[in-house]
Amino acid sequence: MLKQIARIGSIMLVAVGVSVPVAIAGHHPQLVSVQASKCTNCHGDLLRGMVSVHPPAKEDCTNCHDVQITATSTTIGLNEKEPALCLECHDGLQKAVDGKLASPHPPVGDSCLNCHSPHASANKHLLNEAIPALCLACHDLDELQPKHGGQLTEDVNCLACHSPHGSDAPNMLRAKHQHPPFGAGECDACHRKPFAGRVRLRAFGAKVCTACHGEIINPKAVSIHPALDRRRNRKVCVACHDPHMSDNPSLLIVTGPDLCKKCHPGIVKAARADTGHPAASEDCTNCHKPHDASQPNLLTEATPALCLECHDADDAQLRKAHLGADMTTLPCVSCHTPHGDGNKYLLAKTVHPPVLDGCDTCHEGAYNKLMDDGGSALCLECHDDIGEEAKKAKFPHPAMEMAECTDCHNPHASAQDHLVKEPSGKECLACHDDIGPGKNEVAHGVITLIGCRVCHEPHGGSRPHLLRMDPDALCLSCHDAKHSPPPNSTKPVKVLGQFEIPAEIARVMASLRLSPDGTRDHPVTNHRVLGTPSKKELKRNDAHFKGELHCLTCHNPHKGASRLLLRWGAANSYQACAHCHPK
Repeated sequence: MLKQIARIGSIMLVAVGVSVPVAIAGHHPQLVSVQASKCTNCHGDLLRGMVSVHPPAKEDCTNCHDVQITATSTTIGLNEKEPALCLECHDGLQKAVDGKLASPHPPVGDSCLNCHSPHASANKHLLNEAIPALCLACHDLDELQPKHGGQLTEDVNCLACHSPHGSDAPNMLRAKHQHPPFGAGECDACHRKPFAGRVRLRAFGAKVCTACHGEIINPKAVSIHPALDRRRNRKVCVACHDPHMSDNPSLLIVTGPDLCKKCHPGIVKAARADTGHPAASEDCTNCHKPHDASQPNLLTEATPALCLECHDADDAQLRKAHLGADMTTLPCVSCHTPHGDGNKYLLAKTVHPPVLDGCDTCHEGAYNKLMDDGGSALCLECHDDIGEEAKKAKFPHPAMEMAECTDCHNPHASAQDHLVKEPSGKECLACHDDIGPGKNEVAHGVITLIGCRVCHEPHGGSRPHLLRMDPDALCLSCHDAKHSPPPNSTKPVKVLGQFEIPAEIARVMASLRLSPDGTRDHPVTNHRVLGTPSKKELKRNDAHFKGELHCLTCHNPHKGASRLLLRWGAANSYQACAHCHPK
């Protein structure tokens, strides 16, 4: 048993072996009573200015010390021998003290005071010395290097990997699952030798992992987890996996939806709500693969087969709710959200009111029997204002005559506003595929953010191309700096009085600071933006241009080789300017 000597005032209290209590009669000043005395009046230097203080030492010294007062003396000792005394509060360390762990730490069973100060310390956790100095008091750094792949430095944090009290994992490691090279001490499998005190990997990002785990990603897969795209995520694999050890299978940092919510907080929150999908709130991998999949959206199987793994297609109640439809043929996610969106029955965000009021508003008994033979005529019985709008429009949308309402809208529920089937302009691209971005092209950001209806009237309008405003005014309603939100504002910005754009995106969009009359100063000072350049202007700038300048003279409103959406296939401003300024 080691000795721990602690200073108490001007005398020395020595706890040796099992001497309980330790008598110091004749040396300690006579106390009237424990209650009337405050130890820190004399022994305040034990706690003063320390980083960590033992809570019992602040509360009441008799938590640990036995004080016996007689007519002639005061005797002070410990309530219990140590480490049994420590276990009265730290009972979770009983197995560690008894040496019953698979990898026990010998000093723990000997004495807690080998590593900890009983009252206070200049270090965290009441440690006698800081890490790694405390560990190196017993362990030689040079002797440890071979087992650690030569990666140890003089400021290494031993506790990052090892449990100080012992563990049930080999070598006192903190977690029960180890990455095989780490568990074997083969650090050089992933690391190069440290340089200037820095730990270095053998390759960048995922490459160091795929050197062994190349089968994780199939480059021909239909969908690959975006987190594995090293262009977007420098951490790649270690965003989800601990490269050394973990208590979770597959070395995951955390398990279940808690792992996914780091990137998908809204989805996990919806799944865990009262209206959420139980399968999604339990474990995302019930439906999704974590790395790649042969189905879109990393699904383990195509719908409705995936849904029918839990839901019986022949269930009478389920079929009744769907008016007797063959459940094996219905596209479940066209009406239901797979995670939850605040509606009962997992119905998507936007629900057609008759769906909740009763199917007989539109159907006659069976799912495939619609009133008045269905079609747009049935929709216009309630939405006659839309029909009138289309009839009166100077430029009607041809789809209003050539197609049915259900070609663009889901009649039951949708994740999009207005029951539109597809998000972010995808619905429009079903007919207008020439407008969508091709290979190596990017779409106009607002199309991705909200959709084509930001600029176009969906059913008919008073301007060509169904535009809501004249083209230049429409562009400047988003891109003029005067529409930028205040610097510290987080309130969404309303565009055209109805479309909300997050403040941080609106600040980036609203970047043009034009002259007071709005005709100059883009892309450089005094450059004409709108109107017809004079001959003098053209000559002065060596420009070859005829006609009137507009926003769409230089920019394509739908797509481009870069986010600048420049015409002529220009990938940057220099290439675009050269079209009119060849010199």
